[in-house]
Amino acid sequence: MADQMIDIDRVQKLLGLTLDDADKGRVEVYIVDAKQAIMMYIAQYLPEGADFPSELNYLVDHLVLAKYNKFHNEGMNSVSEEGLSMSFNANDLKDYLPDLQAWIDHKTATSTDGSMAGNAIGW
Repeated sequence: MADQMIDIDRVQKLLGLTLDDADKGRVEVYIVDAKQAIMMYIAQYLPEGADFPSELNYLVDHLVLAKYNKFHNEGMNSVSEEGLSMSFNANDLKDYLPDLQAWIDHKTATSTDGSMAGNAIGW
């Protein structure tokens, strides 16, 4: 729970506002979802029972902000209103796959168990 509060504090600072309880609850869900999405790619490269790597928190922040900005526009590719237009990615994590690959490459290159390099992107 303490890590989640730190995550929420980071998101509030990035947004430049104080979230009310309803928004905090929604952001908590976004944080959990973002970490789960990232873990789908990196879990096999972490020691058993390891916590989410803090060096990837910036990805969580970016994913949470993208999701927060889509609120009420879920499922849409774009929205325009009174001269303001916004476009949304269908998969926000897609833009960060090179970052995840770099993290995996670093982890596997510095691995002491002699394991081979991993791959986050592939068929």
